[in-house]
Amino acid sequence: MKRDKPPPPIAALSKGRLSPVSAYDAEAIGRYPDGTQFDMVARTKRSHPQLRLYWVVLGNAVKATGRWPTAEKLHEGLKMDLGRTEAVYNLRGKIVGLKPDSIALDKMTQLEFQAYFDEAMALMSDVLGYDPLEVQNGKT
Repeated sequence: MKRDKPPPPIAALSKGRLSPVSAYDAEAIGRYPDGTQFDMVARTKRSHPQLRLYWVVLGNAVKATGRWPTAEKLHEGLKMDLGRTEAVYNLRGKIVGLKPDSIALDKMTQLEFQAYFDEAMALMSDVLGYDPLEVQNGKT
């Protein structure tokens, strides 16, 4: 009978320090000598409120300016202008164009999306001549 390995311990980052998440995790980590190094995988979930804010901001920019037919088209333009693209190949293996990368929840980590979000808001500020987040938050 195959015996499953126990899950690796989990630690959470708080105020710049890692701490075991549970008593099991503390016990599992405690079995190792001081100085042991561990490989870690971040388990940060994407921020749904931030993603909703992104789409609201894009929708507001479309309504306010009429420069893009839809928020989705503005979204595609942002990704293209920011170089968030992937090559499109023909059957001979030749690059025939570029298409925008995906920002889907399963395609980008929260850290990656945060970087994209910040870049997108900065580019929109430059293009629009106003900070779309300040307008969204009612600061203008």
